[in-house]
Amino acid sequence: MNKAVLALTLGLLLGGCQNSVNSPELNQCAQQNFQCENSCNNSTVDESMTNQVCVAQCQEVYNRCKEQAQKLDNIN
Repeated sequence: MNKAVLALTLGLLLGGCQNSVNSPELNQCAQQNFQCENSCNNSTVDESMTNQVCVAQCQEVYNRCKEQAQKLDNIN
């Protein structure tokens, strides 16, 4: 895994934990994103266009998941 992706992933995980002490939904989004990006990095060459597209798709899914989780938190 390249250092930039690792730093971003750790930041998302830590950020998710800080913002969602009582939000298992946000934590699940962060875990799914971490697994998705790991899968990208294990199946593509780091820094390749294919890897960048794969990681970008993971981030899009994460952002949608996070948005839904935040909506759920506001309802509860």
